[in-house]
Amino acid sequence: MPEIKSLAAKNHSIELVRIIACLLVIMAHSQLSVVEENAIVSGRLAFSTIIADDVPLFLLVTGFFLFGRIKSDADIIPTFPYKAKSFLSRVYIPTLVYILISIFYRHFTETQLPTSSLDWDYLWRFIFRLAPGDHLWYICTYMSFIFFFPMLAFVCQDNPQKNKLRRTLLAIAIAGAVVSDIQYFFKMSMFELDKFLWGYCTIFLILGYELSLFIRKFDDRQKKLLAMGIAIYLLGFLIKFGLQNYMFSHYGYVDNKFRWLQSSLCFVTATGMFMTVYALGTWIKQNSIIARIINYIGSCTFAIYLFHMLVLNSTWNFRGMLWRNFHYTMTLPNITAYYIVNSLAVFGITLAIAIVFKYVVEKPVAKLFK
Repeated sequence: MPEIKSLAAKNHSIELVRIIACLLVIMAHSQLSVVEENAIVSGRLAFSTIIADDVPLFLLVTGFFLFGRIKSDADIIPTFPYKAKSFLSRVYIPTLVYILISIFYRHFTETQLPTSSLDWDYLWRFIFRLAPGDHLWYICTYMSFIFFFPMLAFVCQDNPQKNKLRRTLLAIAIAGAVVSDIQYFFKMSMFELDKFLWGYCTIFLILGYELSLFIRKFDDRQKKLLAMGIAIYLLGFLIKFGLQNYMFSHYGYVDNKFRWLQSSLCFVTATGMFMTVYALGTWIKQNSIIARIINYIGSCTFAIYLFHMLVLNSTWNFRGMLWRNFHYTMTLPNITAYYIVNSLAVFGITLAIAIVFKYVVEKPVAKLFK
């Protein structure tokens, strides 16, 4: 969630990554079970494997921008208050408003479940315990990035010494994730990466910063960047898909860790997908109508992320209808149709809500703190 700029000044390739991430988040919260009659449905598993890169893409985008103002250690202290104020005005307060809206929305729509202490307990848990228990966990994670910004910014600088230090620490952390995966595969006692150096979310954040440095080298070589992105993604996807099949057939694990972001393979697929989408975006002419549309929709993705669960909860009958109309989504064409139709419908409805929220809440709050 970078600094808000004019639509013309935005990088529409990054905004395209945000939009794809939003669509994947919607798919993730309405996805089909990968097992039917005690057997894997390959098409559903393929989509679930693709969908798993939803939040990692957001984390990579966050890392891509978060340290842009840091050129030396002297920039850390002046930048920290700006980052904190930006988070408060552009993320935290709008999220509180969303929570209040969701509480009253449920009160007036779910007549059999009137507003109770549990609703207000949700607000309490978000404010004081940073544990909302749903998709807002990402907001709390982002808050931790802001809190530890000085420490993270100390290593996220583009100079030889800091690059060597950061990449050494990153290599150690990724190696820890690989060890954790190997132990999981062989059903050994788990090595908990989140208690060792950087956790998974922080690794994605630092990878996002590395991508910001790496992609600069391909300003005039978009085809090469695209080819690299596709190759990296396919490699990670095929290994993840095969491992999930193996874990199910040998151990009966349905939702095993090789699908989710708590896996070293997700570093591969999320990075590959980011590079692929970014490269495709560079082929769209800067300041063209399409680029401006992408930039505008991208500026609404935070509100889309907030409100998509409310829309999903209100459209579950629609998904049931799609499931029946697409012959219970057993074949790849029907599975593809289900995900595309549902995600675009929910995205469109949520975008309309997000546009209203942007002008009624986000922009006025941002002006108060400007």
